[in-house]
Order: sequence, then structure tokens, then C-alpha cells
Amino acid sequence: METTVLRQLAQARGLLAYHQFRCAFEDEARKAGFSGLYIGQRQWKRWLVGDVRTRPYPAACEVLQRIFGRPAEELLALVSGTDDGPSAVVLAGLQSARLLDARADRFGGTDYDALRQELEDVLTVGTMSNTTLDDWEMAVRRYGLLARTRPAPLLLSDLGDDLDDLKRAMAQPRSLSTLRRLTRVAAHMSGLMCLTYIKLDDRTSFRRWARTARFAAEEAGDPVTTSWVLAQEAYGHFYSHDYLEAIHVCQATQEVRQPCAGAVLAAALEGRAHAALGPGRAAETKAALARAAHLLESLPQEDINDSAFGYNEPQLLFHTGNAYTHLGDTAAAWRAQEKALTLYPREDFLDRALIGLDRTICLAKEGDASGALEFAAATLVPLTEDQRQGLITLRGREVLEALPPAEKAVIAARHLHELLAANE
Repeated sequence: METTVLRQLAQARGLLAYHQFRCAFEDEARKAGFSGLYIGQRQWKRWLVGDVRTRPYPAACEVLQRIFGRPAEELLALVSGTDDGPSAVVLAGLQSARLLDARADRFGGTDYDALRQELEDVLTVGTMSNTTLDDWEMAVRRYGLLARTRPAPLLLSDLGDDLDDLKRAMAQPRSLSTLRRLTRVAAHMSGLMCLTYIKLDDRTSFRRWARTARFAAEEAGDPVTTSWVLAQEAYGHFYSHDYLEAIHVCQATQEVRQPCAGAVLAAALEGRAHAALGPGRAAETKAALARAAHLLESLPQEDINDSAFGYNEPQLLFHTGNAYTHLGDTAAAWRAQEKALTLYPREDFLDRALIGLDRTICLAKEGDASGALEFAAATLVPLTEDQRQGLITLRGREVLEALPPAEKAVIAARHLHELLAANE
């Protein structure tokens, strides 16, 4: 039958139970200089059945190899065994595992290594290796990139698992410098949870995670992180149609005294929120968009990117096009939308879809209802159900509402309604 190398080796060493595996993992992690590194229970259970959604961190790979005597790539890969017994790969791993177990039989059964480890635990309490901290910060950067391309329901699961691990790491006594770095990681990951729930149009959860992210950012004492966290919260208020609150949070976000992605995003969002309140706020809209363009010019080069933690020209064009769509200036909106679509990578499905739906609303406002329906279908039909879930479905319904009553009854409109209803 087919099973995983990792499950066979874990069973042979008596490590299938999570608490047993965790003890062995943390023991080897400390010996390798990765104090504080561990694997969460849900992640362990996933690996046992061959569910590897993302490659483990390098430090975790090294610790797994130390425990089982096989490279992580082999441990987490499916292999075909036979009824005659385990495969050669498994047998080789078992031999390495037995050599590791032999140490407990030395010196008449007295486990001096356990005594040494207890002493080391006392001496190193509160410390965490720079490598482990680097791994956490690398995970945050990776999630920032995934947030642009991975459907929200899938991202939510992975984020939740890592946050569970982070919570456990922070629950142990830590030095102030270590705790500050972990708290900043917690602020970023909580902000990503907030953003993910915004994309899912889950307004209750977005507000809760926004509060947690804000608290973590304030505890970290990092104004740039606080600015970014507030910008994510402003996103939520905007898509909840609470435009005045969005403006209030955006203005607070821009008070940071150094150029950062959060301030640029907040300025652009402020412009969108003013525009959503009606054409009477055109002056405020244009002023906020001009401020966003100015802030983007002064942004450090490393922050100009398409990560959730960065900002760039395509994003500003998207926000500009959305603002002019709300103002009813369809010519200005289309110029920004057209340029944005040429710059956005194909895999950034969410912003590209929202730009397409903005264009659909512009066509409806210009009286081209059939063209609007055609553009909406071209935007929505290629997306998967996971990709359409949340904001895209919400915006798609707004498109249908913008159509004249007679057009809502045509076959194409009914097809779009059924497509969106599948995501309710």
C-alpha cells in the first residue's frame, strides 16, 4: 500500500503521538542551535498523511533530518511500499533512527544527557536563535507574496496554523529583544488575517483581527508596522461601505513620520473613500490621490513591490481607477484601468478582477449595458469558486445592481447572477 516515509519512521520511533514528536523535535532543535523552534500539531498531522502545502522552513528541515536520518524532501514524499515490508528508503531511515536511540543505553542506563539538557534549559531560558527569528520573519514575507496570488480560503488555513505555532512560541519566557521581534511578526500575521477576512467579506472577523493586529503593532513599538496594520483596517472599513471611518483611519495612518507602504496605501484609500461618498468630494479625492503619488515617489526601493507589505505603480493605478469610477469620470477611470491591467501580473487575480468590474460599472454608466455584461462575464467566468469568494462576489453584485432594470432580465445577467449565487 502507499504511505509516507515520515509516518513509517515516526511509527518505528514511537513518535506518532504529537506530544512525543514535539519533545523529540524541540530536543534536536536546541542541539542544532534553533532554540524555540517547533512544529504545530495540525502541521504534524498534515505531514504524516503527505499534505505539504508549502516547503518547511530550512531550520525545520534540518531538525527533521537530524531526528529521522533522511532529507526532508524524502521524509515528506509519498513512496510505494509492498506487502513484503517497507521500502529500501524506509529501512535506511530506520537504521539511522536506531543509531539515534542507542545513546540512551550508554553508561549503565544513566541519562546524563537529560541532565545536561535540563541545565541548558535553565541557562538559555528566554533566548531564541537568530536563525529561528529569521525563519519567522521570512514566513511573514512569504505570506505577503502569497496574499496577492493565493485564494483567501486557502491562505486562511495556512496562516491560522502558523499563528497557532507563533502563539506557543510567544507563550514561553523570552528576552525583551526576542519578544519584540516576535510581537512584530504577530502584528504582521494578524494584519494578514485581517486582510484575508476582508477579502472573504467577513466583517465581524476582520474587525476582531484588526484590533489584535493594532494591539500587537503598538506593543512592538514600530510606527511603520502600526501604519501598515492601520491601512489594512482601513481596507475593511472601505469595503464595508463605512467610508467616513475609512477616511478617519487613513488619516491616522498617514501620520507616520517616515515614508512607508502603509502611508501610501492609506492616502490612496482615502481618495477612494472620498470618491465613494459622491462627486461632491472630487477635490478631496484628487488631493488624496496626489498625496499617494507623492508618497510613492519617496518610498524606499525595497518597499516598491507587489507584496502585501509593499506598494507600487499598478496598485496606485487600480486605486485611481476605482476612485474615478465612483466619481463617474469614466474616461479618467478607463485610462487608469487600462494602464493598470498592462502592469499587473496575471496571477494577481483579485486586483485584476476588481479592475475589470470597475470597467464594467463604467460601461453601464455610459449606457452600454450589453458591453458591461460581456466585460463582467469575461472577468468572472475564468475564476475559480475560491477566487470569486468574498470581495469579487460582493463587487459583482454591485455591477448587477448598476444595470438598468430591463437589462437585469436578459440571459447574460441571469447567468452572472447564478454564477455569483454559487459563492454565497
